[in-house]
Amino acid sequence: MMLFRGMVVFFFMLSGVNHILCQERQSSLVIGLRPHYGFIVKHSGKLEGLTKTYPWGIELDINWQWMSERSWQYCFCYPRTGISFFYTNFANPEILGSSFAIYPFVEPAINGDRKLHATIRFGIGPTYLNTVFDSVENPKNKFYSTHIGFIVHADLGLNYIINSKFSMRLSGGFSHISNGGMKNPNLGINFPTAGIGLEYNFFPLPFVIRSKDKSIRLIQYNHRFDLMFFSTGKTAVKGHERHPVYGISSGYSYVVGRQHAVSLAAEFTVDFAERKEIMRDSVMKNNEFVDHKYIALIGGHELILGRFIFYQQLGLYLYCPYARRDMVFQRYGLNFYLLKNIFLGINIKAHREVADFLDFRAGVSF
Repeated sequence: MMLFRGMVVFFFMLSGVNHILCQERQSSLVIGLRPHYGFIVKHSGKLEGLTKTYPWGIELDINWQWMSERSWQYCFCYPRTGISFFYTNFANPEILGSSFAIYPFVEPAINGDRKLHATIRFGIGPTYLNTVFDSVENPKNKFYSTHIGFIVHADLGLNYIINSKFSMRLSGGFSHISNGGMKNPNLGINFPTAGIGLEYNFFPLPFVIRSKDKSIRLIQYNHRFDLMFFSTGKTAVKGHERHPVYGISSGYSYVVGRQHAVSLAAEFTVDFAERKEIMRDSVMKNNEFVDHKYIALIGGHELILGRFIFYQQLGLYLYCPYARRDMVFQRYGLNFYLLKNIFLGINIKAHREVADFLDFRAGVSF
């Protein structure tokens, strides 16, 4: 339920990108259809025998090609925003079944004025998985254990313009699906795919060669301080009940370009799912249960697009009495500013390829 609410917030946030990227409303509607074929990455010894299949699927895109002056100045390109309906059959119906995903995306073009040009896509959204782990009926599925999960997708496309309305697209993508640590097992499934298909532009607009006015300032500050609270629920290992996880984070970001910033932050987290594990396994030190709280230092990169901030971070535990798989972890997230200094966000924390938890956050910037 928390995942559903979080994705509703995400879709609401993304709906504002039209206003942010293109106030002039100079856009055209484009649809695309592509079949996909790929393979599953074996990232754990627990997946023996589950990665020898070759997923196939089909993807339907509905997107808008923005052609305004304002959208050009954001990235010196004409970006697309849209929604993708992505069906994947994992070619193992008894154990893995299929994924029915829908994800919003942002996709800038590189040298979009040429007949042959490249595009880069990033998206995240919910997915329905029809065959999940069951201790009795399907114990071999270690990838995912909830019907509702989420997909993170990155894609590199090579596009050839046939005429004003039709274009051909060759794409190579990488997808990750998991439930964000909300229920175990949750090793997550990683699968690269290649696809080829056609796109149709209903109302093509001429490509206007515009000057790159680097004097236009897209970010109205040089640095920023953030203070935020985050919270979620998480299932303990070998458990079924969900336990609260919450924390607070403070950080500093410094702008290094038109749309980029580097950041450094510290976070304090209280994990009651780990407290359950500590008490169950009697993990003690000096005749006391070890602490289920931890402190970490995090650094990373931000891509700032109007009210949106996409970021990737690498964290290091400074205080963590309860032993973890790694002392280093990753965070991937998106923040959206409701007001000038107030934002909401969604974030996933992972230790290498395994998600720890998905959290929702609210904060203030100074």
